[in-house]
Amino acid sequence: MAVIAFCGASGGPGATTTALAALLTWPLAGGRRVVLAECDPDGGSVAAGYLESRVFGDRGLHHLQIADRRGHLEEVFWQQLLNLSEPETDANRLLLPGLISPAQAAGLHQTWPRLSQLFSDLEQRASGYDILVDLGRSGAAGAASALTRSADLTAVVVRGTLRAAHAAKPRVEALRAALQMHGRDSSRIGLVVVGEGPFRPRDLAEELQLPIFAELPFDEKTARVLTHGGDGGRSFGSTPLMRKAAEMSRTLQTLAVQEQLRLNAPAEHRPTTLLRRLKTGASHDAR
Repeated sequence: MAVIAFCGASGGPGATTTALAALLTWPLAGGRRVVLAECDPDGGSVAAGYLESRVFGDRGLHHLQIADRRGHLEEVFWQQLLNLSEPETDANRLLLPGLISPAQAAGLHQTWPRLSQLFSDLEQRASGYDILVDLGRSGAAGAASALTRSADLTAVVVRGTLRAAHAAKPRVEALRAALQMHGRDSSRIGLVVVGEGPFRPRDLAEELQLPIFAELPFDEKTARVLTHGGDGGRSFGSTPLMRKAAEMSRTLQTLAVQEQLRLNAPAEHRPTTLLRRLKTGASHDAR
């Protein structure tokens, strides 16, 4: 099982859209399942956006606060999931809807670390599941940043604009510091670059000192379906954004698995993974 966190910054929206695209394109060979957990402290948007409020029953992250206090976090977590799979297929693409109001985030202050631990525990036990964590624009910098500690990889979504790069830099530095403070390897942070703006991906990699996990096109029509709902048509899965999202999903899954293998190997025999090669490549490109 892999745990992948997505985060962004002001001036560079796209973390939730990217995480949702990953959910819809995640490789599911061998009967695997994938869960997208909307953990943005500012509130969730998939239910009201992509699902156009067609959600039956009250489910979501806000229920986990009380469940955590009663010692039933894992049990209630599975009860909150919505099935986003194609009709007449197995329930293999699942969503934990986010908060209804940002005010609810205050009550989760003690729950974020335990939810992070739950994801870590599931990684050891539920081998058939991958979990994607949407931290939105602010989740990687506050109390919810505890969720990055359970992540095999953290993908920072950034656009190629000056405003986006400027906003991302302090967030990346804060994320590195938070991981290092808790003894976690901050080298597992990388970029998902959305191709809008004058800056090339290699420029952003140099500025932020991060490898590039993936590049996505600026495909406004497809992104609007992911953010506002509507019928994407029969060709939705073959649009430029969704094709590149599928490539991104395969890459992230491979990187996460290789990081797990590296960390589980004896220290003196740990191999150089694709992630390490990506970091080296980013450094060489910057030169």
